[in-house]
Amino acid sequence: MIPYKKYALLAQTFWTLGACLLAQDSTNHQFVFGDGVTVRGGAGYLAVRDEFISSEKYAGTIGLFAATWSRLHETYGYRLACQYLFTSNLKNNNVSVDITQFSMNLDFLYPIKVVSLLGKESYLFLGPSAELFVHFRRQNIAGSGESILNAYSVASLISARMRSEVFYPIYPDFQLNGSIQLSVLSLGGRLVDPRKSDDSMLKFLTPFSGLYANTEIGMSYHITRRLVAAVAYRLEITRISSWDYFITGGDFIIIGVSYNL
Repeated sequence: MIPYKKYALLAQTFWTLGACLLAQDSTNHQFVFGDGVTVRGGAGYLAVRDEFISSEKYAGTIGLFAATWSRLHETYGYRLACQYLFTSNLKNNNVSVDITQFSMNLDFLYPIKVVSLLGKESYLFLGPSAELFVHFRRQNIAGSGESILNAYSVASLISARMRSEVFYPIYPDFQLNGSIQLSVLSLGGRLVDPRKSDDSMLKFLTPFSGLYANTEIGMSYHITRRLVAAVAYRLEITRISSWDYFITGGDFIIIGVSYNL
């Protein structure tokens, strides 16, 4: 039997603990968490292996654009974020591919710990998250007939995840921050060639068969009370093995500007 009482108790613990911590110092939490709009852009290196089309690895540079809305309530904070990646520079020898990748996630984060580190307080947030991830690939090949049918691939995940964020203010206007998130259960989707397989295009996936994970570390500087500039390094990986093997991994350097309300 599913332990509903255990999950309810865990949720209640997050709620109660978050209310107590935010009540203790809501101003500091608002400062470190952010409470407004963020626009980010960056570039990085992406590698993809999609055996629906080829067992070869395609790799190259890719651009990134993202927008985030953050809001801090009395007992929790939430983030709504969208991220878009596009490139036509991924290659294997002389063959290139166009990659479009989109994700949208909603995070609910509860403050669970305030830790003293080197005489300064660091803040830890933890909570559930939901994400939509879509990856579209078009192979740049010449030809007709069957080759055209094999030139496209799609992979998607609708995932329930856990996310953690940590903030470490070093000076009044300067702080370090980091995050990590991992999928727990996903509804995966893949383009299926009916000539080769009768697999369903949709399956429920565990982290062993459908994994999405990323981690990020960065620093931010408050130019004014409302305006914040930031730079970050981000590493992410997506792996799906319930159909033709699919894996993509990338790392990015990102700069961003936030306006706190």
